Amino acid sequence: MVDWTAVLIVTGLCVVMPIVVTGIVFRSKEHEINRKTDVLLKAVENGQEIDPALFTGSGNGKTLKMKLLNKLTWGMVLFVIGVGMLVGGPFADDPKGFVITGGIMTAVGAGLLAAFFVGRKWMRPEIKAEENAFMSEGKDSEKEI
Repeated sequence: MVDWTAVLIVTGLCVVMPIVVTGIVFRSKEHEINRKTDVLLKAVENGQEIDPALFTGSGNGKTLKMKLLNKLTWGMVLFVIGVGMLVGGPFADDPKGFVITGGIMTAVGAGLLAAFFVGRKWMRPEIKAEENAFMSEGKDSEKEI
């Protein structure tokens, strides 16, 4: 006999949810592009100068330091949860599932932590240059005031 509740849950999590998330992401990006287009049209209509930085497509605006800190955060969270699942696995109803899931989460967390430490070492000059650029922008804006 087929357990239809389990089939519906698995179908919802594995099929419907990724489609909905993808649709929401694409809709938000489209909305952002439409807003930029509206601003550019207004600027062109009013004869104002257009900032070339608007066209650079600088991504989500996160700095290198913020990206590295994001890796550190997620690495720590996944590693701690994975270790917790490995420790609590033998006491669960399905110890094999807990150990496998905990091992995967621990490995992904350790990989993100390694990526943070290696990235911090290799990207030190870029991070320093980015910080200097922010500092110089701050000084320029203070002079204008």
